[in-house]
Amino acid sequence: MGMGGIQRTFYIPRYLKMLGWKVNVYTPHPPHSYPVDKTISECNGLNVIRTFCPDPLHLLRGGFKSVGMGRLDYLTFPDNKVPWLPFLYKNLRSMDVIVTSLPPFSLLLSGLFYKDIPWIIDFRDPWVGSFLGQYRFNWEEKLAMKLERYAVKKASLCVTVTKNHLEYLKSCYPDYSERFYLIRNGYNEDGFPERLGMGRKQDIVITYMGTLNKLRPIEYVFEGLMKLFKERSDIKDNIVFKHIGYSVGVNIKEQAEKAGIKQFVETGYLSHKDALIELLDSDILVLLGVKGEQDKEIIPGKLYEYLRSGIPIVAVTTNEEIEKLVSSQGIRCGYNADEIAQGILKIIENPHFFKSIKNYKGFSWENLAKEYSKLIWSVL
Repeated sequence: MGMGGIQRTFYIPRYLKMLGWKVNVYTPHPPHSYPVDKTISECNGLNVIRTFCPDPLHLLRGGFKSVGMGRLDYLTFPDNKVPWLPFLYKNLRSMDVIVTSLPPFSLLLSGLFYKDIPWIIDFRDPWVGSFLGQYRFNWEEKLAMKLERYAVKKASLCVTVTKNHLEYLKSCYPDYSERFYLIRNGYNEDGFPERLGMGRKQDIVITYMGTLNKLRPIEYVFEGLMKLFKERSDIKDNIVFKHIGYSVGVNIKEQAEKAGIKQFVETGYLSHKDALIELLDSDILVLLGVKGEQDKEIIPGKLYEYLRSGIPIVAVTTNEEIEKLVSSQGIRCGYNADEIAQGILKIIENPHFFKSIKNYKGFSWENLAKEYSKLIWSVL
């Protein structure tokens, strides 16, 4: 499969295998028309067991374009992958440790059935207390709270990808606070493309990588560029806005034209390797949060590849954890056009002021897998 969400569930198992672990990865068959990244599948030496999943969303053509939109199915609990569990159980082989990577949160049910096997819960996204834990009925949300609490109680360890979620889990389940660990998302150092140049000589390339939808407020960036053009009309013709990925429910080209951007590029879906090559041909990278209360819960996984690139970052978010991670390599702006305009202008006028962070190698999947390996040994 493709898209950014698979990076963690591919690279950590891959490097665990290189550390000597025998890893079996269980997953449903990809949904219909879901993009497949051959640059990942071709180098996948993992033992991947794909099984049938009677999921209605799999039958929808183009259903992958809803990625990143939050909960879409309100007919099943905890989510639409519940029907997959019997097919998963049927194919499970003997194991010494179970790691369930969430979402889908229905995998919490799978871990509950194995009493004597160490179990690690890997929260790629928060559930209870987040927008992914919002259900149509109040009793479902209460049931979700009970399920998560019972799972945390039974699990050997719980891993999360942000400090904010780590602190939230500890506050919700203080009796089990010693079970919670932080292992962030990362990037793959092996094969990371080289940056051959510093973008175009005259043009200033501003790039966003990832799926754009109504949850990602790209309109603030364009409003910021409009204000910037009023202040600095001399750079208007040199701005290139590039989007690497899909747009869903958002006419980004129309917004770009309305903002006065004359050079607009939308690549559509690319393999991850090709997307990174496009990314490196940029002068400024845009990171978008999710406007609303959930903004503080989420750190887009692409941030770590942004950091590895060494290219200045404009992070549009209220998440202070992102601000600390960006450090000297970029600027955090709120959802405010004036702040964004000034942030972009500061980078344009002082590109050498923003330097690559020194500790980016700590975010390589290889090093993160070593941390994971230590946790696995600790539960055996």
